[in-house]
Amino acid sequence: MTVLIFGSEGNIGRRLLRAFPSAIGVDKTPGADIVVDLADCDYGSGALAQALKSARCVIHLATSADPAAPAPVHLAAVTNTSRLVQACLDARIPRLVLPSSDWAEPKDPALMVNAYGQSKRAIEALAAMYCSHEGLEAVALRIGWVPGSDEELAGAPDWLLANHWSDERLISAFREAVGLTSPG
Repeated sequence: MTVLIFGSEGNIGRRLLRAFPSAIGVDKTPGADIVVDLADCDYGSGALAQALKSARCVIHLATSADPAAPAPVHLAAVTNTSRLVQACLDARIPRLVLPSSDWAEPKDPALMVNAYGQSKRAIEALAAMYCSHEGLEAVALRIGWVPGSDEELAGAPDWLLANHWSDERLISAFREAVGLTSPG
């Protein structure tokens, strides 16, 4: 199965590239197999168009992971995700995995749904809309906290630690979302 990972050079993307060694990495950062910026890329030409033609699954991670980032950052993430979803629809990608978060519906009553959470709600809606097309499936995966290093675990607040995803849990969740394992 050909898998494209958008945001392949980020914290989670790099981990997924190791878990899906034949995946094609797409990122605005040099080092990716395909270097493009989702804000202004042309999905209909070049290496990106070729990759979409062969893809059976797209994993999208190219959004801000910072809940405290300003609202325009999260609005841009929704806009860019919408463009990517349309490109996947045009290419009839059978499986699409979009990024969400518990911030879309915080478990801790002290946390409010902020612009980040609202962006994740919008992305979840895009996944649902994608599924309305016959033969196409999408999953909006509510990803937990994936620290950049184990050192970040020390001193993290309890509410954040409660939502910590180990590499094992992360890989398992994405393998299931991609359709490589069944829910268990």
